[in-house]
Amino acid sequence: MAKGLWPVINVSDVAKSVEFYKGLGLKARLDKTSMGPEMAFGTLDLGDAGIIIWDKHAVPPDQAEDTKAWVTGELGKGVLFTIGVPNAQKAWANAQKIRAEVDVPLEAQPWGGHAFNVVDPDGYVLSITDKFPDMEPPKKRSAKKRAAKKGAAKKGAKTSAKKAKGKRR
Repeated sequence: MAKGLWPVINVSDVAKSVEFYKGLGLKARLDKTSMGPEMAFGTLDLGDAGIIIWDKHAVPPDQAEDTKAWVTGELGKGVLFTIGVPNAQKAWANAQKIRAEVDVPLEAQPWGGHAFNVVDPDGYVLSITDKFPDMEPPKKRSAKKRAAKKGAAKKGAKTSAKKAKGKRR
């Protein structure tokens, strides 16, 4: 069984794209490769999935011409990335702060939750949502269960402290 999906998007400025995604409140970072500073790339980590943010100009010179098709063409065309977040309204506020280009404003969805679309610096459209159709909401532990777990952790710490104290005598 596959574990996650990590499509590669080609961008004109990796650092600018990473900052855009961070500005939306997403977990993005700039990474370096051992192939030199011109081969820096970014990652947008979405848990078991994510997006690799690649510099469209960083193609190894020894790469065969017939394998370069993935780095040619218009950026941002023909793809929509739907990204699940815990709170779309908070992400919308972040998008407003960074003055992201809005494709579709924040709207309540017929299946529940909220969603909006923004366009990244290279034209990729992102649908930011806090609920996918037919998706079960994350199960929240009741206050009673959280308290019980916290109590068990404290009890375990006290028992360990008593054992350590007994060994010192």
